[in-house]
Amino acid sequence: MSDGVRYDPVAAYELDRRWDAQADQMNTLIKELDSTTVTGLPPAARDAARTFLASWRSTAVEAKVASEVYADELRETGVLYENLDAEIARRMRALGGGA
Repeated sequence: MSDGVRYDPVAAYELDRRWDAQADQMNTLIKELDSTTVTGLPPAARDAARTFLASWRSTAVEAKVASEVYADELRETGVLYENLDAEIARRMRALGGGA
């Protein structure tokens, strides 16, 4: 192709798999945070503990969504590159240029 853009489908699929794995980990964390209780803490500490857990849950939700978006975008970009390469090869064959 050119010296500008290089696409490695193996790397892209490995990266999207890792982003999916991170999203799964965040789902697990969210469930654990949702099931965590503060009843064993002294009453004076419960509000702070609830705030702490809610903050971590919010962070986990944001990380999960970001991970899902990154994985989806990598897959979509990979398909676009593969389709572009196939179209270039098709046109080159039609011109008698090989590829």
